[in-house]
Amino acid sequence: MTPPREPGPERTPARRLHTVLLPLLEDADALVYGLVALVFLVAALGMLAYGVVAFPAALAASGFPLAVITLVNDLLLVMIIMEVLRTVLSYLQERGSSLRPFLFIAAISATRRILAIGAQMSIAGEIGPDRFQQAMIDLAVNAGAILAIAVALYLLGRRPDPS
Repeated sequence: MTPPREPGPERTPARRLHTVLLPLLEDADALVYGLVALVFLVAALGMLAYGVVAFPAALAASGFPLAVITLVNDLLLVMIIMEVLRTVLSYLQERGSSLRPFLFIAAISATRRILAIGAQMSIAGEIGPDRFQQAMIDLAVNAGAILAIAVALYLLGRRPDPS
């Protein structure tokens, strides 16, 4: 009869957990991220189709300038969705994330807000001084955010490549 073996480091429950459960969780993580990426792609395609199809109706209802602003706003939303999709794909490929895609998303979002404020002001016509002041503050904050994002992107571009 052989004596019972002492559990070595390769036989401990923690080691078995590490070699069996962690790969399963990583595969599940990749599956969920893949499904999220697919939903983002469908959402981007749907928003792109909606923007293009809605453009003629907006053109007839509100005129060329506002229809173009609405179309650009819709297209910027598509770009935001695609940047988030790109971030998810980057995570799946590299198993890590980067700050740069989030800065692009923030810059596009701030630009989109600036366009929305411009469209609201042109539709409103005559506005009161309080509403005008609030719109100018909102525009200044978004412009400042875009400037800060541009500086951050510049500084990230100057950083040496870690590889």
